[in-house]
Amino acid sequence: MRKLAIIGLAFAAGTAAAKYLLPLALQPWAAAILCLAGALCALLPGRGGRRRRAALLLLLSMAVGLLYFWAYQSLVNRAVSRLETEESVVSVRVSGYGERSGNRWRVQVELEGADTVFSRAMLYGDEEEIAPLEPGDRVSGAMTVRSAAFSGETPISSFTAKGIWLMVFPRGELTVEKGTSALRTLPQRLGRAMGDLADRLFGSASPFLKALLLGDVDDLDPADEAYLSEAGIYHVTSVSGLHCSFLLSLVAFLVGRHRRRLLAAAAIPLLILYTVMVGCPASMVRAALMLSLVLLGPLLGRESDSLTSLSFALLVLLLVNPLAIAGVGLQLSFAAMAGLLLAAPRIYERMPKSRFALVRGVWYTLAASLGCMVFTAPLTAIYFNNLSLLSPLVNVLTLWAASATFVTGLLSVLLGAVCLPAAQLLAVIPCLGARYILAVSAFVTRLPFHAVYFTNPYLVYWLVYAFASFGYCALTPRGQRKYAMAGLLSLLTLVWVVWLPISQRQGRLHAAAVDVGQGASAILASAGEVTVVDCGSGNGFLDAGDILADTLHTWGYYRVDRLVLTHYHDDHANGLPTLLARVEVGEVLAPRPGEEDGSLHAQVAALCGRYGIPLRYVEAEERLSLGQGELTVYPPVGGGATNEEGLSLLCSAGRFDLLITGDMNRANEKRLLAAAELPDLEVLLAGHHGSAGATGRELLDALTPEAAVISVGTNSYGHPSEEAMQRMVKAGLRVYRTDLQGSISILVH
Repeated sequence: MRKLAIIGLAFAAGTAAAKYLLPLALQPWAAAILCLAGALCALLPGRGGRRRRAALLLLLSMAVGLLYFWAYQSLVNRAVSRLETEESVVSVRVSGYGERSGNRWRVQVELEGADTVFSRAMLYGDEEEIAPLEPGDRVSGAMTVRSAAFSGETPISSFTAKGIWLMVFPRGELTVEKGTSALRTLPQRLGRAMGDLADRLFGSASPFLKALLLGDVDDLDPADEAYLSEAGIYHVTSVSGLHCSFLLSLVAFLVGRHRRRLLAAAAIPLLILYTVMVGCPASMVRAALMLSLVLLGPLLGRESDSLTSLSFALLVLLLVNPLAIAGVGLQLSFAAMAGLLLAAPRIYERMPKSRFALVRGVWYTLAASLGCMVFTAPLTAIYFNNLSLLSPLVNVLTLWAASATFVTGLLSVLLGAVCLPAAQLLAVIPCLGARYILAVSAFVTRLPFHAVYFTNPYLVYWLVYAFASFGYCALTPRGQRKYAMAGLLSLLTLVWVVWLPISQRQGRLHAAAVDVGQGASAILASAGEVTVVDCGSGNGFLDAGDILADTLHTWGYYRVDRLVLTHYHDDHANGLPTLLARVEVGEVLAPRPGEEDGSLHAQVAALCGRYGIPLRYVEAEERLSLGQGELTVYPPVGGGATNEEGLSLLCSAGRFDLLITGDMNRANEKRLLAAAELPDLEVLLAGHHGSAGATGRELLDALTPEAAVISVGTNSYGHPSEEAMQRMVKAGLRVYRTDLQGSISILVH
């Protein structure tokens, strides 16, 4: 059995090396080198034959992983290149339900008539096109087909890791032929029916309970999502091994743990059905397969080996799709399980002993949480930019409630299909559980330093140090003192690392252009007063609100006195739901909405109403204090499109002046020069992300800024334009860009 564990882990290592380290052309050569190394290892004379055989198996399995990834990726590339088209009549079969993605909607489909297995795609469109579609429907019309491995020119893995190879975009009116119910779409229909029943049963708690029961986070409130993530309990909304354990506990309660054959016969089909019904995410497939092997092991006369089962599950997933190695869910799921199997038992051994079952349960939950963090912390830092320091405590407080809530919620939905009144009575229990979990998460999120953020550049070094310290303790002879010393030193260095950026921002004024991708967000702070200007991103995979809140907390800003919204465009305002959920804001200043601004303005007004934040419209020049500095907010100087109806802002502190013009064009820059008494500038936040139509020569000549900061990210608009860049360079400005330098911080003494 241990050989299977070596094969699975080495195969995964080979695919990971192919994905992250080696170009496609070098992968066969690397595999050949590994095979040669294995042969040399086997032929070396001397003792240790067992170790040599293990090394041979390890090297050959890695070589096979490399070759398999190379062959699979080559087949995908050829198939996708044949299917890509600029615009042609395409027919697709819907295989899921529509979901919102940014400002658009999308639904999973399969291309019809494609002579390849790599025909799974994601169809994008407007809400009225996508939302009514159901599994089995046939959609045809003029469409553009693109590879799902790229967003523009940026490589992405979010789709290919899930086996989705293409993106399809309509180029005209679509024709829809309604499909008939079929066995192959039954799981999706069951999942939708469960979601509809949940809406009827759970009321306001339905979004969270649908996330817990089905992994459906589409309707989850941004504030609740932020609370769960910040508290380190968001994993309960990602169906995985935790949910498998909930299901197994339910089945064991109904049939009895001692009846092992009946337990396996009932649990395995239920796990398979549940896995298919929630869309076969890699984390759930891994957990269901692993648990099924554990259940079957004793029945087949084999000892259960969790590590072997985990490795086999990983091997099966990668054989189906080796590109799944890049999936965030798969990586986090396997890292958590590895920590649970390898680290948690050793941590639990060092916990205080107790004869009380409740105390032992608390220690076990705490040990399991810490064990999972051992391997998931680096991944959390890479993908989510934070590390929740209180997540072990939150797990102790909420996992028991999550288990009870899941079981009673699932029973309520199943009962609702038979007797709705009885289900409504039972539904009271999961609703209470949901409110408890969310209340604990919200409370923890309000505690200072409940999490640390990797917008702090020093935190990476601390994480490496902490892992090195505890790794040394684990690899050296036993002893309790060394762990205590490593823990104390890690805590002290963490306090120092968290304090460093807070201490460095001291001065008369701290200004920063925050890197939110293709969007805009700026921080202005002085003597404890903080103003934020805009919070949005045009890159759909980034949440500007999360990025800005992380940055604010890293610098020790836990309250924003005012938020200035220059205009109503997504790349300047779509991060507000998350930002307002995570950071207290005193007031919001914005321009009066125009005809084009109705939808986004309504969202801003609703958010302000929800959090009790005054929303003030700027219609005349306003001078506002900012600690040791001053803000001047100018009303719109032009009319027409939204960009021309925006606010602009001057920040002054002593002899330092900084101007923000939003997306104002050159014509309105001239109007601003005529309407306002503007000083010579030290810094200009370049207009409209460096577009050719902004940051005109007249503005540069009149205000003679010394430096320009361009807030820009990956985009298809050509920002920043070569024309605008040349104007700034010819004017003698030093130019900084958030897409090249990241967030740009300015300190004025």
